[in-house]
Amino acid sequence: MAYGLENFGAILEGFAAENLPKHGDGEKSMPEQIRLDHFPAALIDKAFDNANAHPLLTMAHIDRHGNPFCSVMGFSYLHGKIHIVSRPNAAKIKRLQEHPGFSIIYHNNIPRPELLGCITLVGHAAISHDKTRIREANIALSHKTFRDNDPDVDRRQPMIDSMEDAERVLITMEDINAVYIVSPMLPNLPAGIPTPVINWRADRTPPSKPA
Repeated sequence: MAYGLENFGAILEGFAAENLPKHGDGEKSMPEQIRLDHFPAALIDKAFDNANAHPLLTMAHIDRHGNPFCSVMGFSYLHGKIHIVSRPNAAKIKRLQEHPGFSIIYHNNIPRPELLGCITLVGHAAISHDKTRIREANIALSHKTFRDNDPDVDRRQPMIDSMEDAERVLITMEDINAVYIVSPMLPNLPAGIPTPVINWRADRTPPSKPA
C-alpha cells in the first residue's frame, strides 16, 4: 500500500505538470476521451520513477497463436525507458524478436477510484544482451523491491547476487506509440461513475515524438 500511495502522489504531480484534468462532472455514461496533443513526458517520468513506483507491471506480447499473452514482470525505469529483465530462453523473447510490438500496464493496485493510478503504454521492444545494462537494471529493480527502510532490506544483496549469477537478457520499451491513462476521480463523487480515458497517440501528433 505504501508504494501505491507514494506513487499516486507522483502521478498527481505528473497530472499537475501536464495540466491534466481530474474527473468531476458526474457523468452517468462513458465520457468522451481526453486527447492530448503532446506526449505526457512529465507524468510518465513521475509515475515510473524508481523512487516511487511499485516494482511490478503487466506486459503483453503476441504469442505463437496470434493471441495477446500477459506476464507480470519486475521492471525499472532508467534513462527515460522501461527496462525489463528476462530469461533468454523465455518464449516472449523469441516472440518479441519476431513481433516487437508490445504493451505494458502499470497499476498502483489501490481499489479506490479517487486514488487509482493506471497507465498503459504501447510501443516496440528492443532486446539487449549488454551485461552492463542488464546489471544496472537488476540493481535498480532490487533497490525497488527491497527499499532502504524496509524491515527485510537485508534480502536485497542476495537478490542482486542471484540475478547476476543467472543468465538474463534485457527488454526495453522503445518508440512509445500510445499512452492511455485512467483519470483520477474527485473524492466527493460516488464510486462507479465512469471516468474518461486520457490518451496520446503518435499517429495524431505533429512531428515532435518523444526521444
